[in-house]
Amino acid sequence: IEELLAAGTLSDIRTVFMAAAAQFGFENTFYAARFMLTVPASLLREPPVVLTNAPAPVLEEARQLRDLDSDGWVRWVLENDGDISSAELQAQWSSPSLQVAARHGVGAVHILSLRERVLHSAGAVLLNPHKGADDEVLAQRWRQSGRDMRILSWIMHMRVATMARQQFPPTLTPRQREVLGWRSAGKTVDEIAIILGITPATVEKHLRLARDSLGVETTPQAVLKAHVTHQLHHPDTALRG
Repeated sequence: IEELLAAGTLSDIRTVFMAAAAQFGFENTFYAARFMLTVPASLLREPPVVLTNAPAPVLEEARQLRDLDSDGWVRWVLENDGDISSAELQAQWSSPSLQVAARHGVGAVHILSLRERVLHSAGAVLLNPHKGADDEVLAQRWRQSGRDMRILSWIMHMRVATMARQQFPPTLTPRQREVLGWRSAGKTVDEIAIILGITPATVEKHLRLARDSLGVETTPQAVLKAHVTHQLHHPDTALRG
């Protein structure tokens, strides 16, 4: 837990988590998550975070599958909390990717849902004891180490959520950030003009250029996108007043 909390990069988190999973009896691990799900996809959508040491042939074949979002285990973790074995899941849901894993000898997996463990996110951890393990071995390992892996998975997921997962190149000028910052604070165009000592027409120009730079149609969209891409400028004492 200390090593996960101290990890400074996604690569470090992967190394620590995979090593811990192996110590608890799970040699093959797959983690996937999406964050900021409340932000409209048309405005900004981060790619999923994937950390895994699963065999390369499994990953390569799974990538060739169409419409992975409708795969059984993906649908299950989006709609359910808790955990489930691959055998139990496939009795109810069709999962082409788990069928791929089974063909490569790693189909016996325990699936842990991370739905809403972090606000506005979804995620899952899939754990396989080792190549060739059957459902009985999987069940035994989960009875022995399930509680520990559940706690580690939750902490790992929360740590990933706090990381700077994607670097967004700056697209706004300092003045555009400043104007958007005041607009996000509820100031009108006329009030911003007075605060900055410029004309309302100049404020409107900076807002228009900011919308163009961010590729959005409205100023509220520009404020939101500037915020989630860490470009929003917040005047300190004035905003608190």
